[in-house]
Amino acid sequence: MLPDRSIPRTAPPSPSRAGITHRRWPIAAWAAAYLCVAAAIQFGFVSIPFDADTAYHVAVGRLIREHGILHAFPWTPFSWLADHYADKELLFHLLFVPLAGLSWITAAKIVSTILGGVVLLAFYLVLRREEVRYAGAWALLPLALSAVFVFRFALTRPHLLSIALTVLVLWAAARGRLVALAIVSGIFPWAYVAWHLPLVLVAIVEAARLVSGERPRWKPVAVALAGIAAGVALHPNALNLVRFNWIVVYEVLFRNAWGGRPGFSLGQEFEPFTLAQWARWLAAAMAALVAALVLSWRNRREDPAPLAFAIAALAFAALTARTARFAEYFVPLSAMALALSARWVRWRWYPAAVAALAIVYAGPQISTTLQGLGDKQERLPAKVAAVLQARIPPGAQVFTCDWGHTGTLMLALPERRFIVALDPTLAYLKDPESYALWYGLSHDGPPGTAEAIRRSFGARYVICFWEEWNRRFNDRLAFEPGVRTVLFDEFWNVYDLGDVAPVQAP
Repeated sequence: MLPDRSIPRTAPPSPSRAGITHRRWPIAAWAAAYLCVAAAIQFGFVSIPFDADTAYHVAVGRLIREHGILHAFPWTPFSWLADHYADKELLFHLLFVPLAGLSWITAAKIVSTILGGVVLLAFYLVLRREEVRYAGAWALLPLALSAVFVFRFALTRPHLLSIALTVLVLWAAARGRLVALAIVSGIFPWAYVAWHLPLVLVAIVEAARLVSGERPRWKPVAVALAGIAAGVALHPNALNLVRFNWIVVYEVLFRNAWGGRPGFSLGQEFEPFTLAQWARWLAAAMAALVAALVLSWRNRREDPAPLAFAIAALAFAALTARTARFAEYFVPLSAMALALSARWVRWRWYPAAVAALAIVYAGPQISTTLQGLGDKQERLPAKVAAVLQARIPPGAQVFTCDWGHTGTLMLALPERRFIVALDPTLAYLKDPESYALWYGLSHDGPPGTAEAIRRSFGARYVICFWEEWNRRFNDRLAFEPGVRTVLFDEFWNVYDLGDVAPVQAP
């Protein structure tokens, strides 16, 4: 087991600095500062949540407030979730429960502020415990390295919890803090779909230990596994959670996103960055990672912990080459690795130089990104929602053209039923034939589209967020017999297909 020791130094800390290390007031002060940073981004720059998935998460929080912990999801009857519901981000959704009385935009900003503060505080606590000088400032470095991380940081998404937990798992495993490792690993199944991640991170730590000339340990692996097992067992959707994890990793990521299975549009975050985008947005993070790798490798026999962070950052950099969303881990882990390896740099102006170079490189891009967060308009304002609520009764089945805007519709039209939420893969797994029909209708708009929707989906109402790819569908539906246009504006096409016979979901 790795000894419980402080970070090696060439000289012991001064008594005044050692005293500061054990004081608690800096933690409260930095926590408040990090909350202010996150709040400044949310309330100073974000007009409405940029990502459409946020509306879905807010909607789930409201459903929990009204119905209690969910064990089924009848609001998307053509989805695998309808009968096999698993809340893979339950802890995240519970944060919205006490905010159900607020507007969804305000609730999202509050939750994002809290989680943004938690992420930065996790960085700080690890660096403080490792007695890194200027730990409070180093914790802010990820926000200065890349506009991509700033954008992901500004989203109200459960990955924020995962980033904080990832850093804590790496540190706990590296320092042999087995109780902390068990607790954090147990939280993962309640917080994020990739709840197997602690095992991967512990393996990275032990690999760093091996190449540093130390014997790998079995206890951290066992403790992380036990913590994950306990977290899954205590989860109210335990069995479905295991199945859902397999769906996300194998079906969504490997088969659909990386395998390029036709008929599945998963969004830009699953696409890789181009070389030009890497050079523009991630060069500083890569430079930080290279510097951290060199420093930590040279000094690995003195302490393998910084090398573990650098290897973890390198692993996520490799994943980012395939899927852009992994940059949300690659950037902060590179910054953390650089901060932890800074002890081996004797130049006193080193932290200031790192900050200055990062700001010079990424500052203009970050400024542009922050300004862009305020450009988005609310897609379904209250006046439009009121019109739809008056025309579409509760319990009605609504045919939607895509899955990404289902959360927005769930907020505007509570207790109505839609096709699928979260991911189109979930509709495919429910019934491949039904999915193929849905995809073909919404993309091709063949003759008889209205009747096919009535007969196969039991839907009287159609709501489509207008995009170029579904133009043919909308043009076809608008002129089919018996179809009435309810709403036509710059964002939405809404149709009433007339009375239909009830259809059982597959």
